[in-house]
Amino acid sequence: MYKVEIKFDTRNLTKSDIDRICEETDQIFENEDLSCADRQPGKRIYLDRGRKQDYGRFWAAIFAIKNSSQISDHLQECFWYNGDEKENLITDFIRN
Repeated sequence: MYKVEIKFDTRNLTKSDIDRICEETDQIFENEDLSCADRQPGKRIYLDRGRKQDYGRFWAAIFAIKNSSQISDHLQECFWYNGDEKENLITDFIRN
């Protein structure tokens, strides 16, 4: 199963800022037809739908997050799960 877990650093953000960032993040994954399994203030978990093309869809969403400074600048945690493997996207991809 593919999965992305995202947590935002909300310490210096207003509720309105957090809502806007979460909505933008949700929209990126929805544009790739991926589901949000858990919506909490400042935290999201997205899961695959069991299709072969979901791997590419996740990476399209991850690239979009990397290219959005409004999202990437406020990431506290961002993990990509590819089956049993877990990768820290912040240190391994987004902020490189």
